[in-house]
Amino acid sequence: MTTDRARFDRPRAARRRLLAAASALALLLAGCTKVGESGGGPAGGAGAHPDRLVVSTISDPKNLNPAFASATPTLELSALLFTYAVRYDENARPVPDAVTEIPSVANGDVSKDGLTIRYKLRHGIRWSDGQGELTCADMRSTWKMMVNPKNDVDTTVGWDQIKDVDCRDPYVAVVHMKRVYAWFLQQLWGVNGNSPILPAHIIDKYDDAKGSMNSAPFNSAPVGSGPYTFVSWQRGNEIRLRANPNYFLGKPQIDEIVYKIVPDGNTLVTQVQTHEIDISWNDPVGAYTRLLGLAGVKTIAPVVYVFDHMDFNLTRPLFQDLAVRRALTYALDRRSMIAKVERGLGELSPTFLDPTLYKDAYDPTVMQYPYDPAKARALLDADGWKPGPGGVRVKNGQRLAFQISATTEGVTAHLVEDQAQAYWRAIGAAAEVKNYPSSLFFDQVNGPLAKGNFDVGLYAWSGAPEIDQSAIYSGRFMPPHGQNYPRWNNARATAAMDDANGTIDTARQIADYKIVQQEFAKDDPVVILWFRKMPITSPSGLLGFTATPVITTPFWDPWNYHF
Repeated sequence: MTTDRARFDRPRAARRRLLAAASALALLLAGCTKVGESGGGPAGGAGAHPDRLVVSTISDPKNLNPAFASATPTLELSALLFTYAVRYDENARPVPDAVTEIPSVANGDVSKDGLTIRYKLRHGIRWSDGQGELTCADMRSTWKMMVNPKNDVDTTVGWDQIKDVDCRDPYVAVVHMKRVYAWFLQQLWGVNGNSPILPAHIIDKYDDAKGSMNSAPFNSAPVGSGPYTFVSWQRGNEIRLRANPNYFLGKPQIDEIVYKIVPDGNTLVTQVQTHEIDISWNDPVGAYTRLLGLAGVKTIAPVVYVFDHMDFNLTRPLFQDLAVRRALTYALDRRSMIAKVERGLGELSPTFLDPTLYKDAYDPTVMQYPYDPAKARALLDADGWKPGPGGVRVKNGQRLAFQISATTEGVTAHLVEDQAQAYWRAIGAAAEVKNYPSSLFFDQVNGPLAKGNFDVGLYAWSGAPEIDQSAIYSGRFMPPHGQNYPRWNNARATAAMDDANGTIDTARQIADYKIVQQEFAKDDPVVILWFRKMPITSPSGLLGFTATPVITTPFWDPWNYHF
């Protein structure tokens, strides 16, 4: 599984999300938005507006180009606006999007040495501005944009392994790799690599040595080839999309999608109840039981590829102390937290590979950190941290005090922060909350995570079925050109990730990631809180809607939706 994960921003009825990719995913996990006055819709059937679908999100996107904004709102919209090489269905299986079939060794589209990948493109995928068809040239320009060092893209993982893209046949992209890159399917022109296939006739105008792409008009008014086209963006309020009449799979049956920004979880639930919101996900977990009982509303809560976590900033002297990191981790009663904060809608895992989602690769033998405040205190005692004024421990004149940061919008995150503060206070550690708007928190240029201006970062990553975690935990992918926000640099783990990235042998990849899990648990750079079960609501009269557990959006086939 690779990254770009969602952040812990989910509106909860209470805190956090992480997201923003977590939230949404946060989801990141509070504010207050005025409830609309449209009143309640029908209890079921065709819906109040069969030609329009109103979808909620927690926060306003930073921009609408997913290459430059990995927060959930942008990635959700990308599934509607753009075409990827492949998508992932409701069972997390890859299905063709722009390609006619999934590239593999078996069908000859991946060479036996893994160094050549052939993407056979569909004919008739048209750009929404009418400027021709999607071809290999667009794939090549997207790759060039992703690796231009002047562009503030969220990740170059995988893209930097491409040697060249041969476009002699406009409908066949022959990708030559510098070395084997195992996760090409999810990362290259895929949801996990942040960038879908973008229009060369537009991005080529701005992809230059001056970094003009960072402020290109395209980023706020995108041209795509997906099932819906961009209409308008009323910042802080809504984004409107229209069904693409030239979509290659046929015009979607629902004419309009209104993407409504609802940062407050309670307001969101109210608007689901009054049918002002049709589809919502990342709903407040505290309202799950209430949502289950709503007339005309279908509510599900599948386990998804999103894990909430706390990053220790390993550039801070305090967190370079392994005893401190381990003590803080032992001090957290994660089982109780998931019950109180998530109402049980989650699954505990000692590693970044969940035992249910990654049955083959999960390593149950890793060092684990069950709730043990006595052990936490003993670690700190042995490390020289003595009780000080106000119950806060002190060592060599330094207080065991630090900040914990999440997004201001995330209700669930705020609950997690409250819980963590209490647990840490009980062992003599003082955590001060300092939160940021999600657009800043996840800003890959000036945000606290990217700049390293944080102590403990609370958010969530959303990923994919593949086990790759190099983009967020390899020592080779530090910000600003990577998302290893804790700055964990373990040579053995990085070497194992490199090896996994360089083979198409699944057994070898799994063996490598068992090494990574062992080193990760031993070093404890991140507290893995839990994997989420994601509440998703939709009208009971909406047909064709099935949610994918992959990445940061449930929308994998919106052209099939209809009342």
